[in-house]
Amino acid sequence: MSASSEHEVVPKPNKHGSVADSLWPKASNLLIAERIDTTNVRTAAVYIQRPILGDAWIPIRPRMPSPHGEVAMKAWCAYFNSTCGVLFLLNIRPRKLTYPQYDLKNIRSIPLPDPSRCDLTPLVRVFDDLCESQLLPWAQMDVDPVRHKIDAAVAEVLDLDPAEMADWRRRIVNEPTVSNRPAE
Repeated sequence: MSASSEHEVVPKPNKHGSVADSLWPKASNLLIAERIDTTNVRTAAVYIQRPILGDAWIPIRPRMPSPHGEVAMKAWCAYFNSTCGVLFLLNIRPRKLTYPQYDLKNIRSIPLPDPSRCDLTPLVRVFDDLCESQLLPWAQMDVDPVRHKIDAAVAEVLDLDPAEMADWRRRIVNEPTVSNRPAE
């Protein structure tokens, strides 16, 4: 869930009114994948230490000031990589089911834990503890110990039944567009 940029492009100096000037305010530490190969994807969202714009990634910025914004971005990164986040991403897919391309409008439709209504501390803690851990592909999320820990934090924050979340994981794994197997 933690990432770094592969390549940095720096805007040319003294180029006011450039595309960089209009895009840079949209940079964020939290990036959501614009396209996801549902049969191989491991991570739908990443957190980067300094705000960036990413090619094939959608920057997501909370409307609250720092440090609450940083807390929310770490919590939301864990949330997007949880079973709940995966369910929402599968639900908002456009026509292409196995390799969907998301747009900002669809991503904005996903309900996120609101820091003004719930304590995001368990999600931030699980992000900090597991951000360098490798997630298994969605097709193996039912046996992924990292995702199970993330789901436990989501269940605590949102007051969900962990057994129900385990059932959701099993159902996602059996989804033909995730498992790459015909429906049973």
